Amino acid sequence: MTQQGVGKIRFKNRNVYFMGRLLITLIIAGVVFACNPSESVQEGAALSTEVSLDLSDSIARKIIDFQDHLSGMEVSNYLKHDDPTYRFLAARAFASIKSSDHLEALITLLDDPSHEVRQATAFALGQIGDTRAEQALLRSFDNVVDSTDDVNTALNGTILEAIGKCGSMTNLDLLSQVSTYKPTDHHLLLGQARAIYRFMQRNIITQQGTAKMVTLLANPDMPIDVRLLAANYLSRAQVNLADHSKLLQLTYSNLMELEIKRFLPYALTKTGERGAIDLLKQSLREDENFILKCNIIKALGAYDFAASRGLIQQMLRQKNIHIASTAAETIIKESDSRYWKSYMTLSLGNYPWQIKTQLLHAVSKFIPAGNAMFLNINQDLIRQRIRQSKSPEEKAAAIEAYAAHPRNYNSVIKYLDEAEEPLVRTAIFQSLADLVRSRNFRKLGKAARKTVVDRIILGLNNGDVAQVTIAANLLSDNQIPWASYGVQPSVELEEVKKKLQLPRDSEAHISVQKALAIHQGSKLDIPQDMLHTHSIDWSVLAPLGDTVLATIQTSRGTIEVELFPKVAPATVANFVDLAKLNYYSGKTFHRVVPGFVIQGGCNRGDGYGSMDYNIRSELNQAYYDGPGKLGMASAGNHTESAQWFITQSATPHLDGRYSLFGEVKYGMNVVNQIEAGDTITSIVIR
Repeated sequence: MTQQGVGKIRFKNRNVYFMGRLLITLIIAGVVFACNPSESVQEGAALSTEVSLDLSDSIARKIIDFQDHLSGMEVSNYLKHDDPTYRFLAARAFASIKSSDHLEALITLLDDPSHEVRQATAFALGQIGDTRAEQALLRSFDNVVDSTDDVNTALNGTILEAIGKCGSMTNLDLLSQVSTYKPTDHHLLLGQARAIYRFMQRNIITQQGTAKMVTLLANPDMPIDVRLLAANYLSRAQVNLADHSKLLQLTYSNLMELEIKRFLPYALTKTGERGAIDLLKQSLREDENFILKCNIIKALGAYDFAASRGLIQQMLRQKNIHIASTAAETIIKESDSRYWKSYMTLSLGNYPWQIKTQLLHAVSKFIPAGNAMFLNINQDLIRQRIRQSKSPEEKAAAIEAYAAHPRNYNSVIKYLDEAEEPLVRTAIFQSLADLVRSRNFRKLGKAARKTVVDRIILGLNNGDVAQVTIAANLLSDNQIPWASYGVQPSVELEEVKKKLQLPRDSEAHISVQKALAIHQGSKLDIPQDMLHTHSIDWSVLAPLGDTVLATIQTSRGTIEVELFPKVAPATVANFVDLAKLNYYSGKTFHRVVPGFVIQGGCNRGDGYGSMDYNIRSELNQAYYDGPGKLGMASAGNHTESAQWFITQSATPHLDGRYSLFGEVKYGMNVVNQIEAGDTITSIVIR
């Protein structure tokens, strides 16, 4: 923590009280806060402190509309309003606008008489991420840490999280040393854990922060959501956990909460110890939870595939398709040419099409030169599956398997030119892009390589949003010798940029802009006003009330979701409107990542479809802290349209980044059964 403008913090007996006693320390030190009383909302004495949000209120709608248009200037006019509801909405709006243009005016609300306004302000300052807010947040941290007032501690928890989004490494170390919070200090502990997690998301990681997360995880008296966040941190952070191996193994062995245990396989592999790996193998054999099994398979495969290959291959026979598919995908991702004969033998077995196709893919990818007879057998089997495929998903997977061998590039291009379904075309085109990135690409002759690159450039210019996006992402790789293929990335990208239609092609536009920024050495600049043409239709929300339920009928069963109009009114209005228009009827779940999300609503079926408009992100203080959260898919902030997802586990890395607008109330068993290609029969709003 810096001393500039704050004063030196003293710690009693070297035990770190951190910000819990910061205000008292500052008063003793005689620090005068840099706040202009004439600009404070407390001017004129007692203002109302009760926030009561009513979406039928015309002024509330006006503020939300200003937010929807990213009109920070207009929103800022309500930061000093007498009504705390309007101050709350104005402060909350900046969490989505993320503009620091009105930072000083926003900071004054940290002294607002309404705790809800102060909390919305703290969250917004974190979202903005401006380092200038750090000292203001520190000053505002309440000194009543020992109070049983839940409102105060909730506010402080939010302030801690905000510091994690904009603070310095010094504060991460100080925060990590706090040991005075008791298990009953729920909000403070959650704020501490979220702060350390948010620092990690900014690639600010310290040994002390990691040690604190291990301590929080290992203490069974800590609140479950705190331990869950710690487990997720240890799974995602790029850290060496060798010093914590014994404690992590003990914790894993004794954990009864599956929601927490699911995140620990990657953490255990980061210890690098044989005992931890053996524990995971035992767990893979004995535990029944499919998400845990999938995570163990991926963790073991990434750590040392050869040592776990036999066990991973056994998982191919699991009845749960998610487990078996994860094992097959791990083989494709982590294996090598030493084991191609095993995969050849396995591919002749009786498996569901997903597994069989992936095994054929592994053979195609790993079979060494000099095995022409076996290669021809493999390729014949794949071509047979392409001809006999019963769904676009099966056909796409089979052609991807065929494309895994570089010699098939001409046939793959022919398949691309003949394909009718967007899902199949996109999968094939992605395979060509993957080929260009792979080491196998070098095995082709120069003429062959140029043929593939020429087809990529053709896709860049053909107007198909998926191919434009994939090609632009590939062109952003400046390690590829584009000049040797007669390609000038900047020239090509500038030309295709002129052809894109916004906001419909916003995902492609963003990819093109990113690639141009790399090649031109410029700053990425995406004008958000170009991506927005769809204002909030309040008439959609007017008849609904505060409780809105959506019944999602799928080919696997029924999922009932509660929508949150007060949290994300624009998002809910858009979703309800599309549902009532029967837009979602017949759409597929095009993306399923076991243990992460199921995603649907694409009008192309390949994940690149959208309406001819975008809606704004609504990044309010709502958390992906468990399974069953309903969020909007996007290609970046303010590019949402029709696609949405439901989480299968807690996904805290999505907090503040993806609009959360509902939660599953019934049917998580259906969510966990969904496979790619399953359909949405209807969505009924009531």
